[in-house]
Amino acid sequence: MKICLINSSYEGVDSPFEKYDEFPDPSRYIPKSRHEFTTRWVTKANAKEEIDAICKEDFDMFMNYMWGIETDDVAGVEATRYLETKGVPILTNPSSFLSMTKLDLGKTAGETGLRFPKNTPGRYPKIVKYSNGYGSLNLDCRSICHSDNEVQERIYIMEKGSDVFGILVQDYIIGKECSVIVLEMGFEVVALTPLQYIFPEDTPAEKEFLTWENKFEAVDKGIIKYAFVENEHTAALQQCAVDAFKAIGVTGSGSWARVDLRLEEATGHVYAIEVNCIPVVFYTHGNTLGDDLVISEKFPGAQPACFDMMLATKQMQLGWHNARVLVVAKVYNDFALTYDAHLGRSLWHGGFGRLLFEKTGCNPDVSGIDVSEAMLEQPDIQAFYKKPLRVGMMQELIMSAGNFDHIVVFGAMHFLDTAEFNAVLARMFMLARKSVTFEIDDLDSKYLETLEVKFSGLLNMNNVQAVRDFGVLKGWALVLDKKMFLYSSPSVCGDVYGYGMSFQSTRYGHYTVIVLSDDQTL
Repeated sequence: MKICLINSSYEGVDSPFEKYDEFPDPSRYIPKSRHEFTTRWVTKANAKEEIDAICKEDFDMFMNYMWGIETDDVAGVEATRYLETKGVPILTNPSSFLSMTKLDLGKTAGETGLRFPKNTPGRYPKIVKYSNGYGSLNLDCRSICHSDNEVQERIYIMEKGSDVFGILVQDYIIGKECSVIVLEMGFEVVALTPLQYIFPEDTPAEKEFLTWENKFEAVDKGIIKYAFVENEHTAALQQCAVDAFKAIGVTGSGSWARVDLRLEEATGHVYAIEVNCIPVVFYTHGNTLGDDLVISEKFPGAQPACFDMMLATKQMQLGWHNARVLVVAKVYNDFALTYDAHLGRSLWHGGFGRLLFEKTGCNPDVSGIDVSEAMLEQPDIQAFYKKPLRVGMMQELIMSAGNFDHIVVFGAMHFLDTAEFNAVLARMFMLARKSVTFEIDDLDSKYLETLEVKFSGLLNMNNVQAVRDFGVLKGWALVLDKKMFLYSSPSVCGDVYGYGMSFQSTRYGHYTVIVLSDDQTL
């Protein structure tokens, strides 16, 4: 896919951020054979003309990295609003998100119960900051105030320094500085592993926050470090981040965010501080800004799969896949009555649950997703699967499926395009506790061409290379990778071969046998 990265230009602008901004570029992590990225620059002065020219180019998707608020000298909110009138597909960062300030977050917090630091009379210390600033602009140790006189003096200094930013006074939360990246995944919002900033041991509690210098200098030099939060506070941090993202009302736009949080030392309460519309991801390899580390270490498939998740999510939200999924559903609805006659009692559509029962003697809790309602009437599904079964698009429903010990997919992955495949695979690894098992149809060009002629609009993909590129994740072992006969196709009148693949979490050791077919096991 050809993707245009639209970025704010610093041309003719004296911005304090230019020195530190290396600019995001997914092509640092994603080969051109997968997606082709091109950066285009937009100035605030000539935004309409430049956007008009960009939209005339041959791009499949436009990823918006413009960031300036209305009072900035760089392109941002107004340019994005104009871009949104062009009728092109836009990934991330809608104008409604760009125009949000900390005051908006505070207002929604009051309406939703989200914890957001208040300005409690008589409670000190306070922190004084710009309400619509970013990047910890003008935040330093003098931002912490211990009396009303100090607060008023700080407000005076900040107002004198800028006539375009509002002022926000809040209770300073003594505790840990944390951040969480959240992404829309289909129609869900999912939080990744939180980061906590680790300050030098002799740092006073009132100085353990990210000032301008801390964020851009001390972190870069390794003076302030960060670590993943994987303890009793993880779930609370993640939930607060998701709640903050939902509270500001930007879901449904293919967005992501980095939510800055404070974990209060005395109570364990989590406070939302800010929702940043552009996480610092796809920057240079080895950068010390933290967000890329979260993606590379904690997102299954790292930056390439993360981008495909965002892309697949936008496609779902736009409904690009609806027509072809209806074709799949119709084919299998028509096929349901004669399915066993063609393929026998296979693993597909219920056979997996039956074989688990026959081979192990136990009655495991097996639930399922299928796009075809008629297929769910198969006897094995009715006998061995937990109700209710979910009917719909796998690439959507997996996003909200919840956690399982084992996730198994048969006869479905070839209906996903490559971005959807990577998104589904990444989500499977997020949700599976012990194993992920699937088969990949190794479909040749003749087979694909024949199906296209016979079933117009029926997408079939050979995703063998995609799963190879995805690789084996840290903490997982590839315990089966075997080419095997899968089925005789009644549509093409030929045998279909593919790969049986199973990945096992190394946290749990060896697990039970899963049957892949009547004469082959894993």
